[in-house]
This record gives sequence, structure tokens and C-alpha cells, in this order.
Amino acid sequence: MKKFALSLTTIALAIGLVACGTADDNMDDNGTTGDNGSDDMDDDLGEDDELDNDDMDDEAGDNGSDDWYEDLAFYDFELEVEYSDGSYEAEYEYNDGYPEAEIEDTRADVNIEMSGQEALDEMEGPLTSLDISSDMSDDEIRDAVMDAFSLDEGYEEFEVEIDFFDEDDVEVEDE
Repeated sequence: MKKFALSLTTIALAIGLVACGTADDNMDDNGTTGDNGSDDMDDDLGEDDELDNDDMDDEAGDNGSDDWYEDLAFYDFELEVEYSDGSYEAEYEYNDGYPEAEIEDTRADVNIEMSGQEALDEMEGPLTSLDISSDMSDDEIRDAVMDAFSLDEGYEEFEVEIDFFDEDDVEVEDE
């Protein structure tokens, strides 16, 4: 009776193992599939990668407008305005299609630090409204920057550095 039960168990186990295999498995002499399923895996990864790249492109374009930074006349903008009760600093840099921005505002009781997309969103309005060129006077540039960023005139020190795409650089300082 024990031999009969052992035989039935062996047959059931063999049927169970055969049922777990699939028709797509082509076993080689080592008991493994020759391609390790890499074709299916590569196809899946390729589709996922394309999907992820599309998602990243969508995210980059979802900043409220269509690449506003492409229309600016400058690729680097650094502003620092010192007040008696703190300072306002804004930096923008455009590197081969990738804009970066940082804002730090420590005036009065405010302590704001922003970077990345949040800072880019905040700087979009002032930078796009800033109609400046390298042939403007220092006073014209200072006034345009102060207006664009809605800054108070009562500063102790003002400094802005701008690098234009036409290879001109402008630095305006006022103390």
C-alpha cells in the first residue's frame, strides 16, 4: 500500500511540474531557456522607457507655458539687492535647454527659499516682462529689473549680472 501511495504522489508531482511550464519555454541542455526571456523583457523595458521619457517631456512642458525661457535674450541672470532688514536674491541660468532658478528672500520677517521648478514658476513673470539689452544704460537696466521684480527702491546695495546670448555681459552695481 505504501508503494502505491508513493507512486501516486510521484505521478501527481510530475504532472504538477509539467503543468507549471509554458509552451514558450524552449529548454536547452542546462535546463534553462536559451534567451532567458530577454526579448520580452527588452520589449517591456523599451516601452516603459519611452513612456517614462514622454512623461518627463510632459512634466517639463507643464510649467504653465510653452518654454518661456527660450524667448529670453539672456542665459544667465543674477540679482542681489541688500536692504537694511534683509536681502532679495534671484538666480536664473539656462544650460542647453535646461533652465535652473533659485530665489532667496530674507527681507523683514520673511524667509523664503525656492529652487527648481517652483523658483522657475516664480521667476517666469519678472523675467519675461524684463525688456533689456546689453546696450542699455546702467540706470535703465536697474530700473527695469526693479520694476520687473517689484522691489522697493530703499535698498542699501543693488547688483545685477546678466550674460546675453549675443556674447555681451552686463554688470550693474549701485550702493
